[in-house]
Amino acid sequence: MSEEHSAAIINLDSAARLRLEGKVRRLAMERDALIQTMRTNHASTAQIHGAVLALVDARDLGMLDQRLAGHVRQSLGADVLRVLVEGLQSPDHTRAIQGAPKGLVLRVMDGHNERLGPCQAYGPDVFGTEAEALRSEMLIRINVRGREGLFALGSRDRLTYRPDHGTDLAAFLARVVERLVAAWAPA
Repeated sequence: MSEEHSAAIINLDSAARLRLEGKVRRLAMERDALIQTMRTNHASTAQIHGAVLALVDARDLGMLDQRLAGHVRQSLGADVLRVLVEGLQSPDHTRAIQGAPKGLVLRVMDGHNERLGPCQAYGPDVFGTEAEALRSEMLIRINVRGREGLFALGSRDRLTYRPDHGTDLAAFLARVVERLVAAWAPA
């Protein structure tokens, strides 16, 4: 081939190699992100499993309340955990399990079953005097023997509970709490 013709030839090997290297980098980044997501999901699942095991070992409502206010709250990264049940006579000396006025759940949840994000104006009705320090919340509607209720988590960190977070595991935990409270709460 003459020198004239070889100068006009484009080296496709280097262009293809560069494209492939870019694709490999993108795939490696996607793989790493997927692995991190799987690790996060696994850790979240382990937290919920640990919380459920701690709760089902409770022998009465007082012990259930202690575990909710202590171990479970801490393992979920919450600063405040409340289980509110409309019309429930607040049990003596409970921190997490409390009675709530009728209509609270309807007003707070406004037709939703779950709510995540920044704390709203109703915060004191849900979290009491601790509401002022909270910046994000997760609220899940529960039903205890036909009574409306809330499983509520509050955090001082505004990013702990965001609207784009999934709630499958927390909703499962709320169902467990709902059944345990129903078994021991006064009528």
